[in-house]
This record gives sequence, C-alpha cells and structure tokens, in this order.
Amino acid sequence: MKLTWTRLMSVGNESIDSEHKTLLKMVNDIERPIRAKDAAALLQAFKLFEDAFHIHSRNEARIARAINYPFEEHKLEHLYFLNELQSIRDELVSNEGRWSESAVEHYYCFLSEWTATHIGEDDMRMKEILETLPYDFKPPDAPQ
Repeated sequence: MKLTWTRLMSVGNESIDSEHKTLLKMVNDIERPIRAKDAAALLQAFKLFEDAFHIHSRNEARIARAINYPFEEHKLEHLYFLNELQSIRDELVSNEGRWSESAVEHYYCFLSEWTATHIGEDDMRMKEILETLPYDFKPPDAPQ
C-alpha cells in the first residue's frame, strides 16, 4: 500500500509537513528494494531514510521546545523507532536478499504503519499549538 500525504495530515507547520512528505516518499522507496530482494539498494534506501528521520527528530524537538510542548514521550517513540529500523535493516541486509515474503510484508507494514501513526496521531498533538503560529514558523535556534 503506497503512502500518500494529504492536507489532512498537516500539523500546521511548513517544515514538519515538508519533512513528513519526504519521509512518506522514502517509505514508498524502501518498499521497492525489499520486494525486489535487492540488499544493496535496500541498505542505501534505509540509510537515506534514517538520515532524514534523524533530521526530522531534531527539528521536531526544536519546534516542541520553542512552543513549550512536552516532547519526552515523543522523543522516546523516535528512539524506539530508530532502534527497530536499525534491527530491521541489519536483519534484511545480513540475509543478502534471501528473505521470505512474510518477512517482506512484516517489515514494510511495520515501517509504513509506524510512519503513518507518527504523522497522523503523534505529531497531530502539536497541531493545536502550531496552528496559532505562522505556517512558516521556525524556532530561533533552527538552522536557516
């Protein structure tokens, strides 16, 4: 199932919405090498996704601090996800493309469901506050 960002997923902040669009596209991009059982392409896709997710996590934390949003539980969810993502990547890569269809389905479902839940539920908790600010709001300590 292909993930697609819609306006209903907007949290009311341009940079977070933009990062969410990118993460959803990257999840879709990860599906291809998983299904093709292409370990090299999978490793590259996971690396790109992990890098983008690290940046996204830092940016969300900056924004949460700037708007006085309690972020500790959210941060723990990010850490859990990154640990799971690394485990999945390591397992799939160590099998060098020899993984079962059930493993393919399980890992892709985990990745897509977690990402959709993160955007659709976890980040939506900040929306009420973010919508009181300009859509292009950036915290003072954000890289320009």
